[in-house]
Amino acid sequence: MTTVKAAPVFTVTTPSVSVTLASNRMGEVPFTVTNVSNRALRARAKITPAPGSPPDWFSVVGDSEQDFALGAARQFVVRVDPPLGVPAGTYAFRVDAIGIEHPDDDYSEGPSCQVTVPGSKPPKLTTPRGYLTTLVGALVGGIVLELIVVILGLTHNSHHDCTGLGFLACLVKVIIAEAAFWFGLIVLGFGLMLVGATLGSVIALRIRRFRGHKLTGLFLAIVMPLWSLLMLLTVFQLLHNAIVVAAISPILLLAVPALLARGGVLLIRTHHL
Repeated sequence: MTTVKAAPVFTVTTPSVSVTLASNRMGEVPFTVTNVSNRALRARAKITPAPGSPPDWFSVVGDSEQDFALGAARQFVVRVDPPLGVPAGTYAFRVDAIGIEHPDDDYSEGPSCQVTVPGSKPPKLTTPRGYLTTLVGALVGGIVLELIVVILGLTHNSHHDCTGLGFLACLVKVIIAEAAFWFGLIVLGFGLMLVGATLGSVIALRIRRFRGHKLTGLFLAIVMPLWSLLMLLTVFQLLHNAIVVAAISPILLLAVPALLARGGVLLIRTHHL
């Protein structure tokens, strides 16, 4: 008995089945899916990486599901985004079209696409590496959240009710309460500055599409407390003006750790600063 092969319901094509990524090791590959059946369909573009090609390198830009009228063609763009530090080589994947209502029957495989990841070359002096973006993001994020502490400090009511207490007892109560408040405010301020700087650097690097944004944020969260402790034991010991300390703290405590964190990521992942 002869098995009759079902007619395809989709065709999947791409302008090129061999793509070399740019020097920033990122790229996009367009695929066209055409409904060649005799009915309207809703279909999904599914990325199928070849063995040895990590699935998280590939993603469909925008909506991976679309409606197909009879004979309609839709374009799907696959973003190829290997992480920093991956070795140069050739990796492959394909895009398959799958019908939503009957995925087992309405299924068509696309052509295999070869993606060449170039070797990591030493960056030129003019090549953006994310230092400035990390610095700006950390400063903006840290200072914005630090404003919460400033507002709490400015609106703090130092009046204490000493009804029924003697002068000495009232004085002790006031000193303890004020010390606890300002110590807590300092701890809160540092915590908010750390969180704001970490999130700010990650968001800024992601917006500018720099690689290693998550790892940079992690490094910043680790480096910043150590750097702050060093500054507390050295530079801040030489400054006896609270206004000067408050003014330079955000810059001194954020700028250097941000640059160190970004440089560490680039050095570990690419072996270049």
